[in-house]
Amino acid sequence: MATTTSTPPRDAGQVIRAWRQRVGLTQEGLAQALSVTFSTVSRWENGHVLPSKLAWRALQQLAGERGCPLVPDLDELPAKPFRSN
Repeated sequence: MATTTSTPPRDAGQVIRAWRQRVGLTQEGLAQALSVTFSTVSRWENGHVLPSKLAWRALQQLAGERGCPLVPDLDELPAKPFRSN
């Protein structure tokens, strides 16, 4: 019997996506809760930009309210390397 083990998120975008999915929010729902656009959340999750420190604090606060905390500090996570097409 094969077991599957999920790998822990390695960058800020992966952390945000994993947390959002764990608490049952859509990208649109998270965007609305944080007063940002849907495309902003998408860009965070895809590693195109990092959330500002203010946005990260808002994410942490929302996570605390939902009883499902995020990694404590954005600086602890590496940014996804920029890819050029």
